Amino acid sequence: MKVLFTTLAANAHLYNLVPVAHALRAAGHDVRIAAQPDLTDAIVHTGLPAVPVGPALDLAGLSRKAQERPASKTVFGSEFDVTETRPERLTLDYVRGVFTTWCSYGLERLAQDAVLDDVVGFARSWRPDLVVWDALTYMGPIAARASGAAHVRMLFGLDHWARMRGLFTELGGAGGADPMAEWLSGKLARYGCTFDEELVLGQRTLDPLPPWTRFPTGVDYLPVRHVPYNGPSVVPPWLSEPPARRRVCVTLGMSRRDLWGADRFSAEDLFDAVAGLDVEVVATLTAQQASAASVVPDNARLFDFVPLDALLPTCAAVLHHGGAGTTGNAVAHGVPQLVIPGNMWDKAGLADLLAEQGAGLVLEHEQVTAEELRAQLVRLLDEPSFAVSAEKVRAQVTEVPAPAGIVPELERLAGVQY
Repeated sequence: MKVLFTTLAANAHLYNLVPVAHALRAAGHDVRIAAQPDLTDAIVHTGLPAVPVGPALDLAGLSRKAQERPASKTVFGSEFDVTETRPERLTLDYVRGVFTTWCSYGLERLAQDAVLDDVVGFARSWRPDLVVWDALTYMGPIAARASGAAHVRMLFGLDHWARMRGLFTELGGAGGADPMAEWLSGKLARYGCTFDEELVLGQRTLDPLPPWTRFPTGVDYLPVRHVPYNGPSVVPPWLSEPPARRRVCVTLGMSRRDLWGADRFSAEDLFDAVAGLDVEVVATLTAQQASAASVVPDNARLFDFVPLDALLPTCAAVLHHGGAGTTGNAVAHGVPQLVIPGNMWDKAGLADLLAEQGAGLVLEHEQVTAEELRAQLVRLLDEPSFAVSAEKVRAQVTEVPAPAGIVPELERLAGVQY
């Protein structure tokens, strides 16, 4: 079977797909990963073949431009937030506005004509049996339809897109203007194809998040266990020795470090918060982030990068920005989490769901001070309930099939018999 993956040109989105891609490869299938050329080197370093498509995306540059606009809690600075859940806000006009905003800005950047021409051209030449597409990259279902392949969507976070699509239908949106259908129809027409609702959410949806994060959308989900993948890495020798004190990991994630700029807390606040605590802090900070602090306390160790999959099993707690990849790594290792969520897609909602499970605490950006950071971290470390709940959550996700376990279902979907 030939399987084409498509992804947003960001390491975190690629790394979310890699365990499933390797599971298919290990089962004997031929795998390719298509993305804009910003990601080519990262794909090659996964050991999987890369297919560069279209011009570079330059998410870092787009992020810098976004930061020049007035501050907003939404990704594109509009009044329409895909994560909005308040019933009084969710009118048909509001939900339609969400789709208009995303189609005009985010989705269009990832499926511009030059990108589509390349990926559709490759798909029609290579003839994949299955396309697995990151949930933001609509080049995936378009290429699948244009080449006759089956296709599945893979989530990178909470499924707000399906939730909003369901609301759009419930509110009678299908009887009027449908920005999503109009946008996709225009793209598909370029290749002699027509729109249907299957293209919005895929024939099935791979969901690597814990079961308690799933919205009641009616989508045909195929749960798959989150298997941590941190990219090319070397396990440092000091991780082989048990820590003398409780170890705390601090990370801002790959996307926060590499793309999106503004940190959720300062290194100064962090170091003031942990100074004097009977803990060992391992902080993965860039040189620029670390230089913002005047003094690094004796109990803090700074590294540009340490693979979380190796580090977290030695930790009693992790402090982070709320990204789905970091959250999934911590859940997989049963580590209590203190989350200071950003405004990207689902970070606040995912953090709240984690807190509802008793496996973590949430500190809003506006609340961050050295004193509050210290108080919440001490609580996370000293109250046994957080460690108990984190272990319970870890046990729950081990019951979900690993990537190798879903390969037969993907084969059936593609109509390939082995």
